[in-house]
Amino acid sequence: MASGFPFAQLTSNQLTYSERDAGYRRLHAWPEPSYHHDSGLHLVWRYDDARELLEATAPEISNAQALQPLVGFGRIAANPRAVGHLCRHLLPPPAKATADLTDDMLHRRVWATMAGPTGYFTVPADMRSERADALAEHFRRSLPITRETTEPLDVTALSITYATRVIGETIGLPQRDWPAVAEWSDAQSGLLGRWMRGRELADAVGALGRLFTVSGSAVAHSRRHATGFSGHLLAAGIAPRVAVSVVANSLAAGVHTVSGSIQQGVQRLLDDPDRQWWKLLGESAGAARVAAKVLQLDPGLVGWKRNILRPISLRSGTRLQRGPVLVMFAAANRDPRAFADPLAIDSTGKMPLTFGFGRHTCPGKQLAQLAVEVFLRELHSHTPHAQLVAPVRSARSRPGDLLFSGADIVIR
Repeated sequence: MASGFPFAQLTSNQLTYSERDAGYRRLHAWPEPSYHHDSGLHLVWRYDDARELLEATAPEISNAQALQPLVGFGRIAANPRAVGHLCRHLLPPPAKATADLTDDMLHRRVWATMAGPTGYFTVPADMRSERADALAEHFRRSLPITRETTEPLDVTALSITYATRVIGETIGLPQRDWPAVAEWSDAQSGLLGRWMRGRELADAVGALGRLFTVSGSAVAHSRRHATGFSGHLLAAGIAPRVAVSVVANSLAAGVHTVSGSIQQGVQRLLDDPDRQWWKLLGESAGAARVAAKVLQLDPGLVGWKRNILRPISLRSGTRLQRGPVLVMFAAANRDPRAFADPLAIDSTGKMPLTFGFGRHTCPGKQLAQLAVEVFLRELHSHTPHAQLVAPVRSARSRPGDLLFSGADIVIR
């Protein structure tokens, strides 16, 4: 890895934050603006290119394949156990709903229902304090009940429990299903960003199937009772089949984005000998500043897919051939062409691309930002003198994942 392409063998998910920092620096010094990865994806990381691809307004750029499994449907069809799960839970195929929706009118309606002025995921300024209090209660309820204060605290497990509670309640999933949301979320993210095979692939398809089955039950319940997130979608005239996919995608993406960002952010905050960012969490406006920086540098979702339908020259001059592209927006958020000093807490620059750009901006952006901010603030309040404990496994033992990233974090 010393002289070759920085992310040819290892993904962000398999690196510590300092290794990621070094890798991204080398990436932005790479002489070419793109790289053909062994996965079959063409990697792109410069800020202007990433923004243009995420926005996807040019006819040559499509978001239709954004949720296609990395291994392709052929490998799934060749796996007998995976086909069984597919037939049981995922036929007919789920509707396109958010990230891969190409119907512009329907996309605008779904997005407005989720994130418009009266959207379900919108956090109005006058409601921010109330929502933050509710999220703080989720943090407290996520803490291990029997843990002694002198025992190590598994922040990774805590962040996952917290994220599943926050997203599960917001979506309107019954509490009995909240513990399984993390498994289902990992299944969808794994299919999107990992090269799976055999039993692992079959189990992921099965978990994804259960995610859609439970989402379907939530929508069916809302059709009868007109309540919750699903009821909000249905009341906006969104078809039940589309609403099911919206619920499933929101659950999967929400859990990984929130928990992964927390894990990597805490690693960065506590590994700093001076604890400057960690100390900011104790100030009135400090948590918002730190959370914004964490979501820029260390987001749980580090890249997203686009498909080039025919050869295109981007506005920067970067030339891309036909085929799937991975937009490395976590790398773009550190591009020295766009940010004067990306690792500084108050650095100036362009808008980070963590939540997409333009019409494809993530509808859960406001909720995710607040959820990360509250967790970091509450963790600092709960353990102000926290110290990192060496994890049982190394970052290298984490699975390679091109889209999602996290860290194994234990504190004392």
